[in-house]
Amino acid sequence: MRRLVLGIAALIVLVGGLWLALREPVAQTTTAALKAYPVYSFVRLRNETLLRGAHEGVSASNLLVHRTQLAGPRDRWVTTPNNDTLYSFAFLDLAAGPVMLNVPALPGRYHSVAVMDAGTNNSFVAGTRDGGEGGAMTIRFGDGEAGRRPPPGTIGGTYRVPTPQAWLLIRTLVDGPDDLAAARAAQAGFVLTVPDSSRRPDRPARVLPVLPDPAMLLRNANPLIAESPHLRDGSLAATGYGGREEAFAELPAWRQWLWRLLLPRIFAALKTGIAEGSRASNDGWSKSPSGIGTAQASDRVRAAVALGGLGALPVDEAVYWSATLDGDRAELDGAKGSYRLTIPADVPAAAFWSLSIYERLPDGRLFFVDNPLDRYAVGDRTPGLRRSPDGSLTLTFAVTAPADGAANWLPAPRGPFALTFRAYLPKPPLQSGRWRLPPVENVPE
Repeated sequence: MRRLVLGIAALIVLVGGLWLALREPVAQTTTAALKAYPVYSFVRLRNETLLRGAHEGVSASNLLVHRTQLAGPRDRWVTTPNNDTLYSFAFLDLAAGPVMLNVPALPGRYHSVAVMDAGTNNSFVAGTRDGGEGGAMTIRFGDGEAGRRPPPGTIGGTYRVPTPQAWLLIRTLVDGPDDLAAARAAQAGFVLTVPDSSRRPDRPARVLPVLPDPAMLLRNANPLIAESPHLRDGSLAATGYGGREEAFAELPAWRQWLWRLLLPRIFAALKTGIAEGSRASNDGWSKSPSGIGTAQASDRVRAAVALGGLGALPVDEAVYWSATLDGDRAELDGAKGSYRLTIPADVPAAAFWSLSIYERLPDGRLFFVDNPLDRYAVGDRTPGLRRSPDGSLTLTFAVTAPADGAANWLPAPRGPFALTFRAYLPKPPLQSGRWRLPPVENVPE
């Protein structure tokens, strides 16, 4: 008996000692993974752009691409797209010199010009918020300087990005089906000029999976981290973060084991981010997390956004709320029932608002799915909606049309889905969360 007790005591001491020895490496590896994943996501999306350009026989580096159709089910180049604005985008290589962007004067049309660094932080956002008068801006690598804006009401001037690689993402509002041609004309006014001295050969690119293994994560993120003062972190050198491309293979075997053990668990936690946010609130809606879209966001928030909402704007430009649960705390699932939501008449947004419906993929991403109406979102500009006398709007989410007609029907996928509410140029009550949507109601069959 005494031997058994001594053996158990020795085992406890051994396990405790092992935990104490690994506690710091576990924390370091977790932090390294959360910091590296947004950079990896940037590289993955940049690679897809470069490969499409190569297929078409053009260099896609510093090339502004205008998407002239609203996003639909076949648009899966970035997760959680909106169905309200035309997208224009370019992956900028600023290491050799600046580029210039002409922004057209669009005082009556919402638009935003966002430039994100290689860590997916918005260095600046311009556009309607500045009065919509347009102008020419110079975008330059800032050698670690934070992004800055010219005086309010102007767009012209120099904007600095703290990493030599950056992502330019422009949104141009389409104000209903009859406005598409005019929106395209407005979109065409965004012109990117690249001096010959600012051009470099395209970097090698290959298709990358959404969720990489540790070696692939470090191999693709490390080159950008190494050249970006803003992203470096010497305290994580022992994990391979920011090192050579083959840093993972050069790690001790026990650190490689730790990466392989932790990374799938980290990804699993990130995939449930939207659902967890819904569960944490009393009404089933998860609001924009603190610091979203900025360098002030936590590493976990930044990584979760890179997986579930890449390209999100800061909260002073747009508020994003998501729901995966109904008011009874049950998962939203088109195969299990119909749902209803009443949106009050007084949404405090200075630009516009919309509500989108997405299927939830196993890897945590959200995309539109085909439906008989070709309707993927509704908002304050959607024609033909029936409003109550007080101006509120009651929407139905279901696989099949409700008995009272399709006017306020947003077709649901036959499976798990998520709702995302967007409000652009939100007023203080929306930014702070004082104004909230009611819970989604399950409608009895």
